[in-house]
Amino acid sequence: MTEQTRILILDANVLIDYQQSDISVLTSVDKYVARVCIPALILEEVDGLSVTECERLGVKVVEPELSQLTRAAASRGRLSFHDHLSLIVASDMGYTCVTNDKALRTACEADGVNVLWGLQIMTSLVQANGMSADEAIHIAEKIHVNNPLHIPEDLVRRFAGLLREIEANRSPS
Repeated sequence: MTEQTRILILDANVLIDYQQSDISVLTSVDKYVARVCIPALILEEVDGLSVTECERLGVKVVEPELSQLTRAAASRGRLSFHDHLSLIVASDMGYTCVTNDKALRTACEADGVNVLWGLQIMTSLVQANGMSADEAIHIAEKIHVNNPLHIPEDLVRRFAGLLREIEANRSPS
């Protein structure tokens, strides 16, 4: 991650993927890569994950401002209220949006907001020596099992190849 991406805002779909596979990844991301945040209203979309649990994991729950909520309520193409809110908070605060939602990614790119795919945070972890490639691949495989429509097997294979390349090119310590 670059200096520009020091704070990540997670979309519900990414949070759910990690919740169902290995939620501790978020603690590692916060420790080795970047601060992890989620707007309180986005957290409400995730069953079984509380503010207290997020705090324990190192995920900061942020309260959007009234003006952000008002702007998010205005229709914007295919974006849901929650996706629009993620975009607005990321844009206003200079955060990087982490999402697997194509409409949100397109809107982020159109507005000049940095955006990452959900698996890319584990790529950054492997690059930062915060996780091994094997661990990241194992978690990606779990995500695929729980969410095969959005995280297909060929994506996991490409992800594994990228991680193996990162480890192979790493300088011995």
